[in-house]
Amino acid sequence: MAIKRRSVWLDYQAAGEDAALVRNISAIVWADPYLWTASDEGRTVECLEPHRGGFRLLRQFGLDEIFDHLPGKKDGDEIDLESLDFRDGELWLCGSHCIVRKQARKSKATMVDPELRERKSRRLLGRVAVDSLLNERPRSYAVPLTGRKSLRERLAGDPFIRPFVGLPSKENGLDIEGLAIGKNRLFIGLRGPVVDSIALVAELSLTGVNKVSARPPILHFLDLHGLGVRDLTVRGETIFVLAGPVTAALGPFRLYQWSRRMTKRIQRPRRVYGWPNGSVAPEGICFKDGELLVVYDVGNDDRRIRGARCRADIFKV
Repeated sequence: MAIKRRSVWLDYQAAGEDAALVRNISAIVWADPYLWTASDEGRTVECLEPHRGGFRLLRQFGLDEIFDHLPGKKDGDEIDLESLDFRDGELWLCGSHCIVRKQARKSKATMVDPELRERKSRRLLGRVAVDSLLNERPRSYAVPLTGRKSLRERLAGDPFIRPFVGLPSKENGLDIEGLAIGKNRLFIGLRGPVVDSIALVAELSLTGVNKVSARPPILHFLDLHGLGVRDLTVRGETIFVLAGPVTAALGPFRLYQWSRRMTKRIQRPRRVYGWPNGSVAPEGICFKDGELLVVYDVGNDDRRIRGARCRADIFKV
């Protein structure tokens, strides 16, 4: 499949003075006429409007203003939002639901820290009506963060996932990075675990009022050549899968096209694009007007940063 690429700038203006935001964009979705993004380092979600061929910040929303009683507000714990989607006027948001090893992201660490951190702030799965949010009276819904109805506990009930729930992310532990909303169903893409080199996508039913059904998740097994799911996005009846390493390795990252089938057999999505190893770390994907928008976790790579702006890519598939 031939793919053409061009760049586009996302301007976060005053909010972009927080370097962690512009360097760690992890999720993106187009909800005409706005582009929504999130960083995995904070407790906010950003709404951008089209501007001069790119996008600029319209408003920034604190997640604590949208969802009641989110843990970690006092300590400023990150929500670790990893994916966004939009359907029927509602913005869906999903956190990683993972536990982490302390200091795992410190590049100058000389020893592996034995301490693990489990933060309930990472367990958000919810939605908010966009019109109500823009009018400052958000109508929102969230799956319970704990207990048997929580997403983490429901995934832990699956025999393929259960052995990995207590492991840290990036060590093949449970780590959600993909979210896609289809008709009456919700897809959860797992960066980890990868089981026998096969990636996992959990499918949950939605009720008539767009709440997550109590039915057990359906597990899909995807052969992504040893990679995990880094994001999902729906286009018609097709799901596009951004795939990358379970660990913090710099690649490979690939884009796959998946036509979902109801089977317990391994499914083999079609590879449509691959980024050069070590060049970039794509984190979020969405479609706008038939083109694929991709945002990146740039870390200390200044090639995609200009002050409060970060550079995304648009692929014509």
